[in-house]
Formats: sequence, structure tokens, C-alpha cells
Amino acid sequence: MMKATSEIISLLNELDNNRIADDLEGQDIDFKEWIQRSFDDNIKLMIKMAVCMANGGGGSVIFGVADKKNGRNNAIKGVPANLDLYAISKRIYEKTDPHLTPHFDYIDVPYGTGKLLIMHVFPGMPPYTTTDGAATIRQGKDCIPFTGTLRRQMVSTTSEQDFTAEVIYEDWKKLFSPSAMEKIREILVEQRAPELLQQMNDEDLLVSVGALKNDYLTKGALLLVGKTDAITRLIPQYSWGYRKMVSDTDYIIKEDGNQAIPIALYELERYIASDNPLVTIQSGLIHPEFHTYPVLALREALLNAFGHRDYRMLGSVMLKQYRDKLIITNPGEFIGGITPQNILHHPSVTRNSHLMDLLDKLKFVNRSNLGVPRIYRSLLIEGKEPPVYREVGNHIELTFIASPLNDGFKNFVNAMTNRGFHLDTDHLLILQYLLRHGEIDTATAAEAIQRNQEQAREVLSKLSIEMKLIEAIGRGRGRYYTLSKEASAQLKGDMAYERQATLDDEAIKIRILSILKDRPLRNKEIRTMTGLDQKQVQRLMKSLYDEGVRVVGRGPGANYVLDKE
Repeated sequence: MMKATSEIISLLNELDNNRIADDLEGQDIDFKEWIQRSFDDNIKLMIKMAVCMANGGGGSVIFGVADKKNGRNNAIKGVPANLDLYAISKRIYEKTDPHLTPHFDYIDVPYGTGKLLIMHVFPGMPPYTTTDGAATIRQGKDCIPFTGTLRRQMVSTTSEQDFTAEVIYEDWKKLFSPSAMEKIREILVEQRAPELLQQMNDEDLLVSVGALKNDYLTKGALLLVGKTDAITRLIPQYSWGYRKMVSDTDYIIKEDGNQAIPIALYELERYIASDNPLVTIQSGLIHPEFHTYPVLALREALLNAFGHRDYRMLGSVMLKQYRDKLIITNPGEFIGGITPQNILHHPSVTRNSHLMDLLDKLKFVNRSNLGVPRIYRSLLIEGKEPPVYREVGNHIELTFIASPLNDGFKNFVNAMTNRGFHLDTDHLLILQYLLRHGEIDTATAAEAIQRNQEQAREVLSKLSIEMKLIEAIGRGRGRYYTLSKEASAQLKGDMAYERQATLDDEAIKIRILSILKDRPLRNKEIRTMTGLDQKQVQRLMKSLYDEGVRVVGRGPGANYVLDKE
């Protein structure tokens, strides 16, 4: 953890108590004397220390202090007053891999040249090396060679660290933002938090939720109630941004900020609201309103981005709003076995447990593994397309498609609820898929609902037998499902109901040709798949002669094959 200036000054005062700078060094702090003979030698030392500290979890290096001399007057030599800190940062950035961007501060002192230089190195995603491949890692007071064994040990323990749980040893009242706290209190009222929580003063509230520990804020708490300048100084890798896009590369609105998460959430929701069309549907005396992007889904998605982002990395929680979609990205990769293909039902895993705990206690989120399912359900229940998650490099990307409200589907869900049937996310995903594609088999259903095939069969069975919303066509490996006549009539309105078992000729041909590319088919198998009789299958397959279909053998054992030449 980076040392505050006040802590460093207190340590330097110890030099007058018969101690030397070497005695004051530790895992996250080191003292170095400025090398007078060569500016480049200082740059090389800074690069080496930046790599060492970054691999060791971050820390502060103070330049201008001799580490073997007693007394401040003897030990504090200082650094030149005219250093080009931008040029120094640029050199370190260029000579490290992955690139490191330390933060520099001066300390004014009444000794030596009158100035010390602090290099704050933030924890990132190690391993880091110099561009020539050299690497060390901080262990205690020393920078030791970063060997393969140490790298494996580091990887195994990295996931156990929680950046947001680290304590900031500064006066919390000087870091505190009343504006951020005001937004938190608005959320508490909006979410109907207990009166006792709402009525607490700021300090008691922060203590009660674990944000204030022994009169010190945690980094997670700073992200929620910190002043912008304090966040920028102590967590400089944090930021957020908004772009109103007119193409993949051009935008007409650009906004970036470092304000606390509650303020960032308010600002981002305000930008979205300016272009989030509202539709009102009539339902008796009540006229409910629906946005293109459901407000609940957006809030859950934004808070997930802030709550789960990797705070060891530089980068922004970025929201890009296009004409036909909205994309939210955040720094960090999926962890704990979560992938875009299993995120809907995977048990919740977070790298920022403390921050997520604070968000939960302050009623911003619900930690009962409901965030992602809520996003899905709030979209699907309005007949909209499900969200799309992707891992792009070392960022997570979530896309909302600007789907119109399907009031017929919304009313259908309400009608099913009134009949005593609860349509959960799995049911909604399958119904939405059938509305768009007409048919679904077990393997496709399993992929759509992010379940295994046995679980998918159970969901399909319930929709078919208990709810009677879908019906099975065919048997065995060729079985697939379509909307039932009743469900089709309700969901498609005046659209004619056509049983997929008597698929139109073109659809049947496409299905059979697709299977023939992989294996031969018998007349009996095709009858099972399509519901046609023996003579109908013969006529159908004869019509596919021009497509390369041939008969091999005679009688019941004859096979239809595809001549791929």
C-alpha cells in the first residue's frame, strides 16, 4: 500500500532517534540516495524499483535519502529541484513490460536541496519486467530475483488479495465527500433501507457497514464516499467515462471523471436517460412506462462493472451509447471459472469482496447471486434480446441491444403469472429463442440457458407438459420443440400457427441437408424428425437429387447420403 506524505514525514523524523533509513524500510517503502554522477543511473534505478515494487504489491520509493546515515541533517540529501517528472514517467513507461506508470510527488524538507521525490508504484497485474527481461520482486526490505518458482507462488495467491479492503491511514474527514454521501442516502431512501440506517449520522453509518475501521477509511470506502482529489491521489487507476457514439470511431459527447461511485452512477444514468426512449402501454386504469434500456438492468450492469473491475489496473468503467446498442466495459478478466457461456448461473465470484459487501449493505446491490439474472430477466420479460457478455483482451464487455418493447409478450408473462405459473429466466430465454428462430433442440436449449443437457431437458419438459407452451416434434436424436398452438396464437397475434412437424418444404430440406453433411439418414429417421409418412419422405428426398442426395442400398436398410463431389 502506498504511504501517505504524513506517514513518510513521521518516518523521516525517526532519523533523529539514532535510526538510519534502512531501519525504516519495509515491504512497501524504500529509501534511495540520488545519484549525483549520472541522471541516467537514477532513471535505471527508478525502473528497477518500479518493477520490484509492482511485482511485490506496490509501494513507495523516496529518493534523496542516504540509507546508512543517522540524523535528518546527514541523511536527507535531496534531489534536484528542476526534474522533468513527465520525462521520467515516460522513460519508466517505455522501459517496463507491461508498462508501468508510477505517480510522483515532491516533499519539501529543510535539509539538503530542500526537496525529496516520492515514486508511488501501484499494484497491478504482475509479473512485470524491464524491456530487456530483467525482473525482481519486493520481499521485506529487499528486491530479489523474480524466479519462476516465485512467479507461480504469486499467481496462486493473487486471487486471495482484496485491494478494496486495504486501510488508508489518513484523517478520514479530510477524504470524505458530503456529495457522495448524499447520493448514498438517496439510494437508501429509494431502496427503503431500515429507518435506523437512514437516521444514522455519517460517521455511525460508515462504521456500521464496515467502511470506517478504527477511524480510517478502507479503499473500498474511499471509492464510495471519497473526494475526487483524494481518489485521484490514492487510487489513480480508477476512472469512469461516457461516450455518445455516432459511429464505431466518432462521438459527439465525451465525459470522463474520477468521482466516487455513487456520483459516477448518477452521472452515467443521467446521460443514458437523455436518450433512453420511453414507451407507455395501456393496462386498465394504469399506464406503465418502459424504457428501451430497462433502468433496473442498467443499474445492475453499471454497479457490477464498478464492483467487479480490477482496481490494480489502469482503466475506466466506460459506457458507450450507440444508436442501436449500449456497451459497458470495465478493466479486468473473468475469475473463478466464470465465462460468458456460464455467467448466468455460475455462483458469484468477486475479486473485491469488501467493496461488494459495502455496496450490499448500502442497498446498491444484492449479493445473493441475483445481479446477472436480474439483468437478463428485466430485459427478457419485456420481450427484449438478452445481454451479450464478452471478454475482450483484459476487459469485460457487456452489450445491450436496443430492442423495442414487446407489449404482447409482457402481457403474456403477466397472464401466465395470474394463472399460477412463474416464468423464470430459463423459460423466458427459450420462449424468446422460439419467437426468433421457430424451433429449438435440447443441445441448443442448453446453450441458450447456460445449463447442461439434462437440465435443459427438464426445463423443456416443464414448458411442454406442465405449462403447455411448447410441443415436441419427432423422437430420439431428431426431437426438437416449437411453440404450442396456444402460445403461438398469444405471442404472435395474427401470425398463422404452423406446426413445425409439418415444416414447409424449404425448412425441411435445409434441416436434412445439414444432417447429411455429417452422416447418412434412413427413411425411418427422416419420418421421426419431420412427421412425414414413408411416401412423403421418398418424394421429398427425390426432390433433393439436384442437391447431391443419393440412395445407397435397397429396402429398409437403404441410406440417403450426400454426394459431396
